[in-house]
Amino acid sequence: MGKRGLIIICAVALPVIVFFALIFGGIIPSPFKTLEGEQAEGEEEIISIDDLQNNCYYVWHNDKQPDIKNDLRGTTQKGVFKLCPAGLTNWKDNENIRHIIWFDTRNDSDIPTLYAGDGLIYISGTNVPYEGIEWERFADYGYTIGAANLEGDQSGHYRIINSAEDGYAGYINPESDAAQLMEFANASELFIDKIGSVRVRDDFVSDGGTLLGLDKDTKYVCEWYMGTYYQDFEMAADTHAFCHLEKFTTYQYEFLHSNCISITIPEWLKTGYYYVSGLGFFRYVSKDDVYKYNGKAYDAGIDWNDPMILYDENGSLEYDPSTGFESDVYKERKYGRKEGSQTASAADTGENEVENNQPVYVQDESDDYPEEMENMSDSGAEMYE
Repeated sequence: MGKRGLIIICAVALPVIVFFALIFGGIIPSPFKTLEGEQAEGEEEIISIDDLQNNCYYVWHNDKQPDIKNDLRGTTQKGVFKLCPAGLTNWKDNENIRHIIWFDTRNDSDIPTLYAGDGLIYISGTNVPYEGIEWERFADYGYTIGAANLEGDQSGHYRIINSAEDGYAGYINPESDAAQLMEFANASELFIDKIGSVRVRDDFVSDGGTLLGLDKDTKYVCEWYMGTYYQDFEMAADTHAFCHLEKFTTYQYEFLHSNCISITIPEWLKTGYYYVSGLGFFRYVSKDDVYKYNGKAYDAGIDWNDPMILYDENGSLEYDPSTGFESDVYKERKYGRKEGSQTASAADTGENEVENNQPVYVQDESDDYPEEMENMSDSGAEMYE
């Protein structure tokens, strides 16, 4: 290369070197997002209603701003609007199955928390839910393996079903270790007898048919049976399972002079997990529980599953706050007298109301696990036989 060629290369390269030196030195802004990511570290994230996705629900929470309308125009506070995720549902391929929503331990922290005073908003360019907002409440049974809707028999053993039409859909989380079970395509059902050295019986199975008392992300050897032949599978408790509890409909919403509406939160809503219109999942923490809640994806110290809609031991409806229905038996228990009775109650006399027996719930949610489960090792190693 001649002297002239070297001079030309230096003349071309020098401005480029200086340009990148100024960028990396922070003296001038970079025109290339790939050099510094979508957003530079330390840069405030500005979110307005125009940034939110269509046909989605969001939780609005801002301790520094009491009026959602101000934040809808734009905010410099990160995390003010949080998407209500859809989760992995089990009824898409099996409409007749009891509803389960699965989150794995990597994304259950994405479930937003709505506190009293927060907002629930819905965005759609075509739809307003004037015919009713469908709510489905789900019970939280904590972390488990990716199998749900386990069905018990009279002997106390539990199984999942492989139907001709739907296969194992609705019973197996296809994104978990339990997906290994799908290789038994010719089996009409699969029984699970043990997890580690512990037998799977009533005390270890939730009302949603999930295994209780497992430690998050711990691997367990699970003993499954096809007919009388068994096979051991190693499965991790990396699935956060939510199982159907109750359903109701509300109708109240407000336009916000923006590209969204605000869904009215019923005053009778209890702490729990809710799926709205089949689109968005969130947890609600009432005023009574706000100081109890640990702020994490799972809190065993709170009863998330206390039902609002009550039934008697025969399955007859006693109370439904979404419709205002109260049976005569429920009224007698609540107010201390029968409908139309002339007997004075505590409410009539102004005296303190006598505490009566509570209604019988269809769901019996218990956080008490057998002593055997408490002795499980964190590593799961002691559970191998």
